[in-house]
Amino acid sequence: MSWLFFFLYLSAFLFFLRRLKLNSYRVISHNILSAIFVLKILVGISLNIIYSEYYQDRKSSDIYKYFDDSKYIHHSLKNNPLHFFQLITGINDNNPQLAIYTDSTLHWKQQSHEFSNFTQTSNVTFSNHRTITKFNAIMRIFSFGNINTHVLIMSFISLIGCLLIFKSFYEFIPIKNLKIYLVIIFLTPSIIIWSSGLLKEGLLFFAFGLYFNSLFNLSKNYYRNAAVLLFSFFLIFTIKYYLFIIIIPLTLLYLIPSKTNNHTIAKYVVFLFFIASLFNFSENFNNQVNQMLNSKRTEQVRVAVGGYYYLQFNNKNISRLVRFTNPLKEISKIDYQNNLNTENTLFKAKPGLQYQVFSSDLNNDTLRTNSEFKYYFLDSFEKAGSYYQLPKIGKSSTNFIKSILKAVSNVFFKPFNFLEGSLLLTLASFENLLFFIFILFLLVKRKIQIANLNVLLFNFLFVFMLYTVIGLTIPVLGGLVRYKILGFLLLLISLVMIFDKKRIKNKIL
Repeated sequence: MSWLFFFLYLSAFLFFLRRLKLNSYRVISHNILSAIFVLKILVGISLNIIYSEYYQDRKSSDIYKYFDDSKYIHHSLKNNPLHFFQLITGINDNNPQLAIYTDSTLHWKQQSHEFSNFTQTSNVTFSNHRTITKFNAIMRIFSFGNINTHVLIMSFISLIGCLLIFKSFYEFIPIKNLKIYLVIIFLTPSIIIWSSGLLKEGLLFFAFGLYFNSLFNLSKNYYRNAAVLLFSFFLIFTIKYYLFIIIIPLTLLYLIPSKTNNHTIAKYVVFLFFIASLFNFSENFNNQVNQMLNSKRTEQVRVAVGGYYYLQFNNKNISRLVRFTNPLKEISKIDYQNNLNTENTLFKAKPGLQYQVFSSDLNNDTLRTNSEFKYYFLDSFEKAGSYYQLPKIGKSSTNFIKSILKAVSNVFFKPFNFLEGSLLLTLASFENLLFFIFILFLLVKRKIQIANLNVLLFNFLFVFMLYTVIGLTIPVLGGLVRYKILGFLLLLISLVMIFDKKRIKNKIL
Protein backbone atom coordinates (compact mmCIF):
# COMPACT_ATOMS: atom_id res chain seq x y z
CA MET A 1 0.00 0.00 0.00
CA SER A 2 2.78 2.48 0.91
CA TRP A 3 4.53 1.93 -2.45
CA LEU A 4 1.25 2.57 -4.28
CA PHE A 5 1.08 6.00 -2.67
CA PHE A 6 4.76 6.54 -3.49
CA PHE A 7 4.06 6.23 -7.22
CA LEU A 8 0.84 8.26 -6.95
CA TYR A 9 2.79 11.12 -5.32
CA LEU A 10 5.55 10.77 -7.92
CA SER A 11 3.01 11.09 -10.75
CA ALA A 12 1.38 14.10 -9.10
CA PHE A 13 4.72 15.88 -8.59
CA LEU A 14 5.81 15.21 -12.19
CA PHE A 15 2.48 16.58 -13.44
CA PHE A 16 2.99 19.70 -11.31
CA LEU A 17 6.52 20.25 -12.66
CA ARG A 18 5.27 20.08 -16.24
CA ARG A 19 2.73 22.81 -15.49
CA LEU A 20 5.40 25.29 -14.38
CA LYS A 21 6.14 28.26 -16.65
CA LEU A 22 9.73 27.98 -17.84
CA ASN A 23 9.55 29.78 -21.19
CA SER A 24 11.37 32.84 -19.86
CA TYR A 25 14.45 30.84 -18.95
CA ARG A 26 16.95 29.44 -21.40
CA VAL A 27 18.72 26.09 -20.97
CA ILE A 28 15.98 24.59 -18.77
CA SER A 29 12.91 22.70 -19.89
CA HIS A 30 10.19 20.56 -18.34
CA ASN A 31 11.96 17.37 -19.44
CA ILE A 32 15.24 18.49 -17.89
CA LEU A 33 13.51 19.48 -14.64
CA SER A 34 11.63 16.17 -14.46
CA ALA A 35 14.84 14.22 -15.09
CA ILE A 36 16.61 16.15 -12.32
CA PHE A 37 13.72 15.37 -9.97
CA VAL A 38 13.95 11.62 -10.66
CA LEU A 39 17.73 11.81 -10.21
CA LYS A 40 17.29 13.51 -6.84
CA ILE A 41 14.93 10.77 -5.69
CA LEU A 42 17.41 8.06 -6.71
CA VAL A 43 20.24 9.91 -4.96
CA GLY A 44 18.14 10.34 -1.80
CA ILE A 45 17.22 6.65 -1.69
CA SER A 46 20.88 5.73 -2.32
CA LEU A 47 21.86 7.98 0.59
CA ASN A 48 19.49 6.01 2.82
CA ILE A 49 21.23 2.79 1.78
CA ILE A 50 24.70 4.27 2.35
CA TYR A 51 23.71 5.50 5.81
CA SER A 52 22.23 2.12 6.73
CA GLU A 53 25.49 0.41 5.70
CA TYR A 54 27.89 2.99 7.15
CA TYR A 55 26.04 3.45 10.45
CA GLN A 56 25.30 0.00 11.79
CA ASP A 57 23.67 1.60 14.85
CA ARG A 58 20.66 3.61 13.65
CA LYS A 59 20.84 5.96 16.64
CA SER A 60 24.10 7.42 15.28
CA SER A 61 22.71 8.01 11.77
CA ASP A 62 21.41 11.52 11.13
CA ILE A 63 18.81 10.16 8.72
CA TYR A 64 17.44 7.22 10.67
CA LYS A 65 17.63 8.50 14.25
CA TYR A 66 15.22 11.36 13.57
CA PHE A 67 13.05 9.23 11.30
CA ASP A 68 12.75 6.62 14.06
CA ASP A 69 11.90 9.25 16.69
CA SER A 70 9.17 10.65 14.45
CA LYS A 71 7.23 7.39 14.78
CA TYR A 72 6.52 8.09 18.46
CA ILE A 73 5.60 11.73 17.80
CA HIS A 74 3.25 10.61 15.02
CA HIS A 75 1.54 8.16 17.41
CA SER A 76 0.23 11.13 19.38
CA LEU A 77 -1.95 12.11 16.41
CA LYS A 78 -4.02 8.95 16.79
CA ASN A 79 -4.21 9.12 20.56
CA ASN A 80 -4.81 12.85 20.98
CA PRO A 81 -4.56 15.36 18.10
CA LEU A 82 -4.03 18.17 20.61
CA HIS A 83 -0.88 16.43 21.87
CA PHE A 84 0.38 16.12 18.29
CA PHE A 85 -0.28 19.83 17.75
CA GLN A 86 1.65 20.70 20.93
CA LEU A 87 4.62 18.54 19.96
CA ILE A 88 4.81 19.92 16.42
CA THR A 89 4.31 23.60 17.28
CA GLY A 90 6.11 23.62 20.64
CA ILE A 91 3.09 25.29 22.28
CA ASN A 92 2.81 23.98 25.83
CA ASP A 93 5.25 21.20 24.95
CA ASN A 94 6.18 20.90 28.65
CA ASN A 95 2.82 19.22 29.25
CA PRO A 96 3.61 16.14 31.42
CA GLN A 97 1.12 14.08 29.40
CA LEU A 98 3.42 14.32 26.37
CA ALA A 99 5.99 12.16 28.16
CA ILE A 100 4.14 9.01 27.09
CA TYR A 101 5.35 9.74 23.56
CA THR A 102 8.70 11.46 24.11
CA ASP A 103 10.05 8.98 26.68
CA SER A 104 10.25 6.36 23.94
CA THR A 105 12.40 8.58 21.72
CA LEU A 106 16.20 8.51 21.74
CA HIS A 107 16.94 12.12 20.77
CA TRP A 108 13.81 14.23 21.12
CA LYS A 109 13.83 13.96 24.91
CA GLN A 110 17.46 15.12 24.99
CA GLN A 111 16.71 18.34 23.11
CA SER A 112 15.09 20.22 25.97
CA HIS A 113 16.11 23.43 27.74
CA GLU A 114 17.03 21.36 30.79
CA PHE A 115 19.32 19.08 28.80
CA SER A 116 20.91 22.07 27.04
CA ASN A 117 21.71 23.71 30.37
CA PHE A 118 23.47 20.59 31.63
CA THR A 119 25.48 20.05 28.45
CA GLN A 120 26.24 23.76 27.86
CA THR A 121 24.78 23.56 24.37
CA SER A 122 22.32 25.78 22.53
CA ASN A 123 18.94 26.04 24.23
CA VAL A 124 17.14 27.24 21.10
CA THR A 125 14.88 24.18 21.09
CA PHE A 126 12.65 25.85 18.52
CA SER A 127 15.53 25.58 16.05
CA ASN A 128 17.33 22.30 16.61
CA HIS A 129 17.27 18.69 15.44
CA ARG A 130 13.61 18.39 16.40
CA THR A 131 12.82 20.23 13.16
CA ILE A 132 13.57 17.22 10.95
CA THR A 133 11.81 14.90 13.43
CA LYS A 134 8.71 17.09 13.18
CA PHE A 135 8.94 17.05 9.39
CA ASN A 136 9.07 13.25 9.38
CA ALA A 137 6.19 13.04 11.88
CA ILE A 138 4.00 15.16 9.59
CA MET A 139 5.07 13.23 6.48
CA ARG A 140 4.04 9.95 8.14
CA ILE A 141 0.44 11.09 7.68
CA PHE A 142 0.95 10.62 3.92
CA SER A 143 3.73 8.01 3.75
CA PHE A 144 2.38 5.23 5.96
CA GLY A 145 5.91 4.86 7.34
CA ASN A 146 7.67 4.35 3.99
CA ILE A 147 10.96 6.25 4.31
CA ASN A 148 11.35 6.41 0.53
CA THR A 149 8.14 8.45 0.32
CA HIS A 150 9.75 10.90 2.74
CA VAL A 151 12.72 11.10 0.37
CA LEU A 152 10.36 11.69 -2.55
CA ILE A 153 8.66 14.61 -0.77
CA MET A 154 11.96 16.08 0.44
CA SER A 155 13.43 15.84 -3.07
CA PHE A 156 10.45 17.72 -4.46
CA ILE A 157 10.66 20.44 -1.79
CA SER A 158 14.38 20.94 -2.32
CA LEU A 159 13.95 20.91 -6.13
CA ILE A 160 11.44 23.76 -5.87
CA GLY A 161 13.94 25.60 -3.67
CA CYS A 162 16.72 25.09 -6.23
CA LEU A 163 14.41 26.24 -9.03
CA LEU A 164 13.59 29.44 -7.10
CA ILE A 165 17.30 30.07 -6.54
CA PHE A 166 17.89 29.45 -10.27
CA LYS A 167 15.24 32.04 -11.15
CA SER A 168 16.48 34.52 -8.54
CA PHE A 169 20.04 34.86 -9.88
CA TYR A 170 19.20 34.15 -13.53
CA GLU A 171 19.21 37.79 -14.67
CA PHE A 172 22.70 38.36 -13.24
CA ILE A 173 24.31 35.49 -15.20
CA PRO A 174 25.99 36.16 -18.59
CA ILE A 175 24.27 34.31 -21.44
CA LYS A 176 27.43 32.32 -22.24
CA ASN A 177 27.49 30.97 -18.67
CA LEU A 178 23.87 29.82 -18.44
CA LYS A 179 24.61 26.13 -19.13
CA ILE A 180 27.30 26.13 -16.47
CA TYR A 181 24.87 27.92 -14.16
CA LEU A 182 22.23 25.20 -14.72
CA VAL A 183 24.73 22.48 -13.80
CA ILE A 184 25.86 24.40 -10.71
CA ILE A 185 22.35 24.83 -9.31
CA PHE A 186 20.96 21.37 -10.00
CA LEU A 187 23.87 18.96 -10.49
CA THR A 188 26.69 20.01 -8.17
CA PRO A 189 27.37 16.66 -6.42
CA SER A 190 27.39 17.82 -2.78
CA ILE A 191 24.25 19.91 -3.32
CA ILE A 192 22.22 17.20 -5.03
CA ILE A 193 23.34 14.59 -2.48
CA TRP A 194 22.70 16.48 0.73
CA SER A 195 19.59 18.35 -0.37
CA SER A 196 17.89 15.13 -1.51
CA GLY A 197 18.21 13.16 1.72
CA LEU A 198 16.12 13.28 4.89
CA LEU A 199 18.21 16.07 6.35
CA LYS A 200 17.71 19.75 7.12
CA GLU A 201 19.49 20.82 3.95
CA GLY A 202 16.50 20.03 1.71
CA LEU A 203 14.23 22.26 3.79
CA LEU A 204 16.96 24.88 3.94
CA PHE A 205 17.23 25.12 0.14
CA PHE A 206 13.47 25.60 -0.08
CA ALA A 207 13.58 28.35 2.55
CA PHE A 208 16.45 30.17 0.82
CA GLY A 209 14.75 29.76 -2.54
CA LEU A 210 11.79 31.68 -1.13
CA TYR A 211 14.18 34.15 0.51
CA PHE A 212 16.21 35.09 -2.58
CA ASN A 213 13.21 35.10 -4.91
CA SER A 214 11.24 37.48 -2.67
CA LEU A 215 14.25 39.67 -1.80
CA PHE A 216 15.37 40.25 -5.40
CA ASN A 217 11.78 40.90 -6.57
CA LEU A 218 10.67 43.02 -3.64
CA SER A 219 10.16 46.12 -5.78
CA LYS A 220 7.94 44.32 -8.32
CA ASN A 221 5.15 43.18 -6.01
CA TYR A 222 6.01 44.63 -2.63
CA TYR A 223 3.26 43.30 -0.34
CA ARG A 224 3.26 39.74 -1.67
CA ASN A 225 7.06 39.44 -1.73
CA ALA A 226 7.38 41.12 1.69
CA ALA A 227 5.02 38.48 3.12
CA VAL A 228 7.02 35.68 1.47
CA LEU A 229 10.26 37.22 2.75
CA LEU A 230 8.96 37.24 6.32
CA PHE A 231 7.80 33.64 5.93
CA SER A 232 11.26 32.66 4.67
CA PHE A 233 12.77 34.31 7.76
CA PHE A 234 10.51 32.14 9.91
CA LEU A 235 11.52 28.97 8.07
CA ILE A 236 15.23 29.76 8.22
CA PHE A 237 15.04 30.50 11.94
CA THR A 238 13.15 27.26 12.50
CA ILE A 239 15.71 25.22 10.56
CA LYS A 240 19.02 26.89 11.58
CA TYR A 241 18.80 29.95 13.78
CA TYR A 242 22.42 31.06 13.20
CA LEU A 243 21.66 31.51 9.49
CA PHE A 244 18.76 33.72 10.51
CA ILE A 245 21.18 35.82 12.59
CA ILE A 246 23.47 36.13 9.55
CA ILE A 247 20.84 37.12 6.98
CA ILE A 248 18.96 39.75 9.00
CA PRO A 249 21.73 42.40 8.90
CA LEU A 250 22.73 41.38 5.37
CA THR A 251 19.16 41.78 4.15
CA LEU A 252 18.95 45.29 5.60
CA LEU A 253 22.34 46.08 4.10
CA TYR A 254 21.28 44.82 0.66
CA LEU A 255 18.09 46.90 0.74
CA ILE A 256 19.92 50.17 1.45
CA PRO A 257 19.73 51.98 -1.92
CA SER A 258 22.99 52.88 -3.65
CA LYS A 259 23.20 54.74 -6.95
CA THR A 260 26.77 53.84 -7.90
CA ASN A 261 29.22 51.01 -7.32
CA ASN A 262 31.26 53.32 -5.10
CA HIS A 263 28.22 53.85 -2.87
CA THR A 264 27.65 50.07 -2.78
CA ILE A 265 31.24 49.41 -1.74
CA ALA A 266 30.99 52.19 0.86
CA LYS A 267 27.94 50.71 2.59
CA TYR A 268 29.56 47.27 2.90
CA VAL A 269 32.80 48.81 4.21
CA VAL A 270 30.84 50.81 6.79
CA PHE A 271 29.01 47.64 7.84
CA LEU A 272 32.27 45.73 8.35
CA PHE A 273 33.75 48.67 10.26
CA PHE A 274 30.64 48.78 12.46
CA ILE A 275 30.88 45.04 13.28
CA ALA A 276 34.59 45.36 14.03
CA SER A 277 33.84 48.30 16.35
CA LEU A 278 31.23 46.25 18.21
CA PHE A 279 33.78 43.53 18.85
CA ASN A 280 36.36 46.05 20.06
CA PHE A 281 34.17 48.28 22.21
CA SER A 282 31.12 46.25 23.23
CA GLU A 283 31.95 43.55 25.75
CA ASN A 284 28.32 42.45 25.83
CA PHE A 285 28.22 41.89 22.05
CA ASN A 286 31.54 40.05 22.17
CA ASN A 287 30.30 37.78 24.96
CA GLN A 288 27.04 36.98 23.17
CA VAL A 289 28.84 36.00 19.97
CA ASN A 290 31.31 33.85 21.88
CA GLN A 291 28.50 32.22 23.83
CA MET A 292 26.64 31.32 20.65
CA LEU A 293 29.77 29.91 19.02
CA ASN A 294 30.81 28.00 22.14
CA SER A 295 27.38 26.43 22.64
CA LYS A 296 27.30 25.13 19.07
CA ARG A 297 30.95 24.13 19.27
CA THR A 298 30.35 22.19 22.50
CA GLU A 299 27.55 20.16 20.95
CA GLN A 300 29.53 19.30 17.83
CA VAL A 301 32.86 18.53 19.53
CA ARG A 302 31.20 16.30 22.15
CA VAL A 303 29.69 14.11 19.46
CA ALA A 304 32.84 14.16 17.31
CA VAL A 305 35.44 13.14 19.91
CA GLY A 306 33.21 10.35 21.15
CA GLY A 307 33.31 8.67 24.54
CA TYR A 308 30.89 8.15 27.43
CA TYR A 309 29.39 11.29 28.94
CA TYR A 310 28.08 11.69 32.46
CA LEU A 311 26.78 14.47 34.62
CA GLN A 312 28.95 14.60 37.71
CA PHE A 313 27.27 15.97 40.86
CA ASN A 314 29.13 17.03 43.99
CA ASN A 315 27.70 17.10 47.53
CA LYS A 316 26.19 20.55 46.88
CA ASN A 317 24.27 19.21 43.86
CA ILE A 318 26.39 21.27 41.45
CA SER A 319 26.98 19.42 38.19
CA ARG A 320 29.48 19.42 35.36
CA LEU A 321 29.83 17.40 32.18
CA VAL A 322 32.60 14.77 32.20
CA ARG A 323 33.86 12.25 29.66
CA PHE A 324 35.10 8.70 30.19
CA THR A 325 36.79 6.51 27.59
CA ASN A 326 34.87 3.47 28.83
CA PRO A 327 31.46 3.13 30.50
CA LEU A 328 31.39 3.43 34.28
CA LYS A 329 30.61 0.42 36.38
CA GLU A 330 28.10 1.24 39.08
CA ILE A 331 29.01 0.27 42.63
CA SER A 332 25.90 1.70 44.33
CA LYS A 333 22.73 3.49 43.30
CA ILE A 334 21.51 6.45 45.28
CA ASP A 335 17.90 7.17 46.20
CA TYR A 336 18.30 10.82 45.40
CA GLN A 337 16.32 13.65 43.81
CA ASN A 338 18.54 15.68 41.48
CA ASN A 339 18.04 18.60 39.13
CA LEU A 340 16.86 16.23 36.41
CA ASN A 341 13.72 15.57 38.49
CA THR A 342 14.28 11.83 38.33
CA GLU A 343 14.68 9.39 41.19
CA ASN A 344 17.15 6.54 41.65
CA THR A 345 19.22 7.63 38.64
CA LEU A 346 22.45 8.70 40.33
CA PHE A 347 25.15 6.25 41.29
CA LYS A 348 28.62 6.22 42.72
CA ALA A 349 31.57 4.98 40.68
CA LYS A 350 34.63 2.96 41.53
CA PRO A 351 37.40 5.30 42.80
CA GLY A 352 40.52 5.91 40.70
CA LEU A 353 38.96 5.84 37.22
CA GLN A 354 40.29 8.42 34.74
CA TYR A 355 38.02 11.08 33.23
CA GLN A 356 38.15 14.53 31.64
CA VAL A 357 36.01 17.61 32.21
CA PHE A 358 34.20 18.77 29.08
CA SER A 359 33.33 22.38 28.20
CA SER A 360 33.38 23.98 24.73
CA ASP A 361 36.51 21.90 24.13
CA LEU A 362 37.95 18.86 25.77
CA ASN A 363 40.05 19.64 28.83
CA ASN A 364 42.89 17.13 28.52
CA ASP A 365 43.80 17.26 32.21
CA THR A 366 43.07 13.76 33.48
CA LEU A 367 41.23 13.51 36.80
CA ARG A 368 40.22 10.47 38.84
CA THR A 369 36.94 9.47 40.40
CA ASN A 370 36.49 9.55 44.15
CA SER A 371 33.71 9.15 46.71
CA GLU A 372 32.81 12.86 46.62
CA PHE A 373 30.90 12.66 43.32
CA LYS A 374 27.73 11.01 42.03
CA TYR A 375 27.06 10.31 38.35
CA TYR A 376 24.20 10.29 35.88
CA PHE A 377 24.71 8.67 32.46
CA LEU A 378 23.91 11.10 29.64
CA ASP A 379 24.90 9.55 26.31
CA SER A 380 27.76 8.00 24.37
CA PHE A 381 29.23 8.39 20.88
CA GLU A 382 31.84 6.74 18.71
CA LYS A 383 34.66 9.04 17.63
CA ALA A 384 34.03 10.49 14.17
CA GLY A 385 36.38 9.08 11.55
CA SER A 386 36.92 12.48 9.92
CA TYR A 387 37.41 14.46 13.14
CA TYR A 388 39.91 17.34 13.01
CA GLN A 389 41.04 19.94 15.56
CA LEU A 390 39.18 23.24 15.48
CA PRO A 391 41.06 26.53 15.83
CA LYS A 392 40.81 28.01 19.31
CA ILE A 393 38.51 31.00 19.59
CA GLY A 394 40.79 33.88 20.56
CA LYS A 395 39.63 36.22 23.31
CA SER A 396 41.45 39.33 22.15
CA SER A 397 40.43 41.07 18.91
CA THR A 398 43.70 40.14 17.18
CA ASN A 399 43.50 36.49 18.19
CA PHE A 400 39.83 36.34 17.28
CA ILE A 401 40.60 37.62 13.77
CA LYS A 402 43.32 34.97 13.45
CA SER A 403 40.79 32.33 14.55
CA ILE A 404 38.32 33.53 11.92
CA LEU A 405 40.89 33.47 9.12
CA LYS A 406 41.99 29.98 10.09
CA ALA A 407 38.36 28.81 10.29
CA VAL A 408 37.42 30.24 6.88
CA SER A 409 40.57 28.75 5.35
CA ASN A 410 39.68 25.30 6.72
CA VAL A 411 36.17 25.41 5.27
CA PHE A 412 37.37 26.77 1.94
CA PHE A 413 40.13 24.20 1.36
CA LYS A 414 38.76 21.10 3.12
CA PRO A 415 38.25 18.27 2.44
CA PHE A 416 41.20 16.90 0.50
CA ASN A 417 41.05 13.28 1.71
CA PHE A 418 41.23 11.25 -1.49
CA LEU A 419 42.48 7.98 -0.04
CA GLU A 420 40.98 8.05 3.46
CA GLY A 421 37.48 8.17 4.87
CA SER A 422 34.09 7.27 3.46
CA LEU A 423 32.95 7.25 -0.15
CA LEU A 424 31.04 10.51 0.39
CA LEU A 425 34.16 12.18 1.78
CA THR A 426 36.21 11.02 -1.20
CA LEU A 427 33.59 12.40 -3.59
CA ALA A 428 33.61 15.71 -1.70
CA SER A 429 37.40 15.87 -1.99
CA PHE A 430 37.27 15.40 -5.77
CA GLU A 431 34.53 18.04 -5.95
CA ASN A 432 36.77 20.44 -4.03
CA LEU A 433 39.60 19.76 -6.46
CA LEU A 434 37.29 20.44 -9.41
CA PHE A 435 36.24 23.69 -7.74
CA PHE A 436 39.80 25.02 -7.82
CA ILE A 437 40.26 23.78 -11.40
CA PHE A 438 37.05 25.66 -12.27
CA ILE A 439 38.45 28.87 -10.75
CA LEU A 440 41.63 28.43 -12.78
CA PHE A 441 39.57 27.86 -15.93
CA LEU A 442 37.61 31.07 -15.36
CA LEU A 443 40.75 33.09 -14.74
CA VAL A 444 42.27 31.86 -18.02
CA LYS A 445 39.22 31.77 -20.28
CA ARG A 446 37.02 34.58 -18.95
CA LYS A 447 37.19 38.26 -18.16
CA ILE A 448 35.73 39.91 -15.06
CA GLN A 449 32.52 41.80 -15.70
CA ILE A 450 30.30 42.59 -12.71
CA ALA A 451 26.58 42.88 -13.52
CA ASN A 452 25.34 43.64 -9.99
CA LEU A 453 27.88 44.57 -7.33
CA ASN A 454 25.27 44.67 -4.56
CA VAL A 455 24.32 41.01 -5.11
CA LEU A 456 27.95 39.98 -5.49
CA LEU A 457 29.09 41.60 -2.21
CA PHE A 458 26.03 40.18 -0.44
CA ASN A 459 27.02 36.69 -1.59
CA PHE A 460 30.67 37.06 -0.59
CA LEU A 461 29.84 38.46 2.83
CA PHE A 462 27.27 35.72 3.44
CA VAL A 463 29.80 33.05 2.48
CA PHE A 464 32.45 34.61 4.71
CA MET A 465 30.13 34.77 7.73
CA LEU A 466 28.79 31.25 7.17
CA TYR A 467 32.27 29.79 6.70
CA THR A 468 33.36 31.54 9.90
CA VAL A 469 30.61 29.90 11.94
CA ILE A 470 31.19 26.48 10.37
CA GLY A 471 34.97 26.68 10.65
CA LEU A 472 34.79 27.55 14.35
CA THR A 473 32.14 25.00 15.33
CA ILE A 474 32.15 21.93 13.05
CA PRO A 475 35.06 19.54 13.81
CA VAL A 476 34.07 16.75 11.38
CA LEU A 477 34.81 16.87 7.65
CA GLY A 478 31.57 15.07 6.79
CA GLY A 479 29.55 17.69 8.67
CA LEU A 480 31.64 20.50 7.21
CA VAL A 481 30.78 19.39 3.66
CA ARG A 482 27.06 19.30 4.50
CA TYR A 483 26.87 22.58 6.37
CA LYS A 484 28.81 24.61 3.83
CA ILE A 485 26.82 23.63 0.70
CA LEU A 486 24.66 26.76 0.75
CA GLY A 487 27.73 28.97 0.95
CA PHE A 488 29.47 26.80 -1.64
CA LEU A 489 26.52 27.28 -3.99
CA LEU A 490 26.57 31.08 -3.57
CA LEU A 491 30.31 31.05 -4.19
CA LEU A 492 29.84 29.14 -7.45
CA ILE A 493 26.99 31.43 -8.49
CA SER A 494 29.18 34.47 -7.79
CA LEU A 495 31.93 33.09 -10.00
CA VAL A 496 29.65 32.59 -13.01
CA MET A 497 28.17 36.04 -12.34
CA ILE A 498 31.43 37.93 -12.68
CA PHE A 499 33.31 35.98 -15.35
CA ASP A 500 32.13 36.61 -18.90
CA LYS A 501 33.69 35.36 -22.15
CA LYS A 502 36.83 37.13 -23.27
CA ARG A 503 36.58 39.13 -26.44
CA ILE A 504 39.03 38.08 -29.14
CA LYS A 505 40.72 41.15 -30.55
CA ASN A 506 41.32 41.32 -34.31
CA LYS A 507 44.95 41.04 -35.22
CA ILE A 508 46.40 44.07 -36.99
CA LEU A 509 48.25 43.05 -40.14
